[in-house]
Amino acid sequence: MDTTVAAGWGPFVQAAYDQFYAAPGVVDPTSVALPAGFSLVRTIQMTDLSGTAPVFFGYLAAGGSPRVQVVALRGTATASEWVDDLHWAPVPFTQVSGGGRVAEGFLDLYETFATMVPGQSGAFTGTGGLVSAIDPAVPLVVTGHSLGSALSTLLVADLAANSALKPQAWTFASPKVGDANFAARYGQLSTVSWRIYNIVDPVPYFPLDPLDDFQHVNTGYAIDSLSYARWSLGCAHSLNTYLYGLSPATVTLDIACRK
Repeated sequence: MDTTVAAGWGPFVQAAYDQFYAAPGVVDPTSVALPAGFSLVRTIQMTDLSGTAPVFFGYLAAGGSPRVQVVALRGTATASEWVDDLHWAPVPFTQVSGGGRVAEGFLDLYETFATMVPGQSGAFTGTGGLVSAIDPAVPLVVTGHSLGSALSTLLVADLAANSALKPQAWTFASPKVGDANFAARYGQLSTVSWRIYNIVDPVPYFPLDPLDDFQHVNTGYAIDSLSYARWSLGCAHSLNTYLYGLSPATVTLDIACRK
């Protein structure tokens, strides 16, 4: 794995976080502060277990040279989303034939997936609106952090099984998404897939279950932040800590996490 390439997808996820925190009530922003050379194509919304209203989770952007399309999904940002994270009962992933079982909370969120054209009213429910906005001739990268990684994994499996698209997956701090059958089916469907995890970050070890039903998807790439950052739960799980571990020459470690 090229660690500099991996770190390069991080700013797209950070842009999703930044947009949500800057305007948490804005479901469909007309613009997002994207990496240079990229433009916003669609915004992505999902609805947590509170069921009150959809919230901004990420976006589809396109740009760069050579041209690439990027779906970026943020991680957990609200109390209701933490509740989703902790719903671990394994349930069938019926979006994919032979898709095994996945954590109920992740699937509940994923099944509310919708997109909007920036600045226009009306949502496209399901992944159909996303697929219609993607150019199949241009490479597609799906990236996320934490909860966004779990949702990205479901999305990659769904798109690879049910469309002509062959998305790459670059995820950070992903929890386990599903059982061994899901992991195996994902491995059959995915092309480029890198699951980057910090060995001292607790999140990639969840869900915990006595029967060991949940298994990680391939391919895992480990970092160890104890070699360069002080330990705390926040620092170990931080997207910035991950990115610095991958590419210290191009990423500045947050001052709060420096030793």
